[in-house]
Amino acid sequence: MKLFKPIFYTFLLICAFLNLYCGSNPGDEAEKAFQSGNYSMALKLLLEAKAKNPQDQSLNEKITLAYMYRGQELYQKSNNIKSFSGNYDKAITYIPENPGEEFKKTYSKLLFSLAQGYVNSKPQNDIEKEDFLNKAISYMEDAMYHDQNNTSAESLLTKVKTDNFQKMLDRGKELFSQAEKQKNYDLYFTVEYYFKKANEFDIYNAEAKKLLSKTREKTLTLLNVKDDLAIAIGEYANKSGELIIVVVLRNYLTEPININLDNFVLADLEGNTYSLDKNTMDSKYASTRLKSGNLPPGDREGWLVYKVPAGVKLEYLGYKLDSGQVLKKYFP
Repeated sequence: MKLFKPIFYTFLLICAFLNLYCGSNPGDEAEKAFQSGNYSMALKLLLEAKAKNPQDQSLNEKITLAYMYRGQELYQKSNNIKSFSGNYDKAITYIPENPGEEFKKTYSKLLFSLAQGYVNSKPQNDIEKEDFLNKAISYMEDAMYHDQNNTSAESLLTKVKTDNFQKMLDRGKELFSQAEKQKNYDLYFTVEYYFKKANEFDIYNAEAKKLLSKTREKTLTLLNVKDDLAIAIGEYANKSGELIIVVVLRNYLTEPININLDNFVLADLEGNTYSLDKNTMDSKYASTRLKSGNLPPGDREGWLVYKVPAGVKLEYLGYKLDSGQVLKKYFP
């Protein structure tokens, strides 16, 4: 009996240290850990419960928030934004399809905190600087999506865009001049990126719009060597509602790429999309139409035909890859 008591008390101490007790409810214990700010313990318990009941969607909100809170806590201690973003990457895999209003408000605040972290972090180089800026903007926009009343995110987003508009515009001008002097045509794609950002940061700026349109006149006919499958538009014309687009495709890979005409999408500035007019392509332009099938390394040229009312302002011609990514060629 004397030997039993020390062992029993030791067991009780271990249970207390682990914040568990015999016969306890894991959900209740996870909630206790969460409310006390012990997010690592809360995650451990919540993930164990999720593993036992994978279909239980009620756990997803708490798991998502626990990851976000843990990331925020680690960032505040280490000032390393990667500790926050790493937990965010895990959190988003658990976001429920139909989250509750309270969850969305809390999640929005945590997204704003993550965006603030990227705004305040010091990047190591220019590439990381732009990456931090893009992520900060993305998280602020996501925060506003989940809670339209998140005025903190809205204010910071406005400030960040205002602070960076001129930088994007000036950098685009600098590279445009360099591309012209050096006849470095590939550089126009980088120019387009900066002018596009400037337009996003100030949608009413006439100079930014003009420069973006001018640059897209260049990139429209160019094949981007950075794309495995590159698209260029040689010319296009709308004849009484019959839009003809001369397309050049280039496969930069060493293996054939399957081209499916159904993967092309045409969009206008109003957000409308158009389907190919295959009947007209077959009946009137059989010899020049673009064809589906394997594209070996190299080029293929052909015509695409759409029924588009005259006067419609086009935004882009896109091609959806098997990965889901859409390659877009923007019109001036």
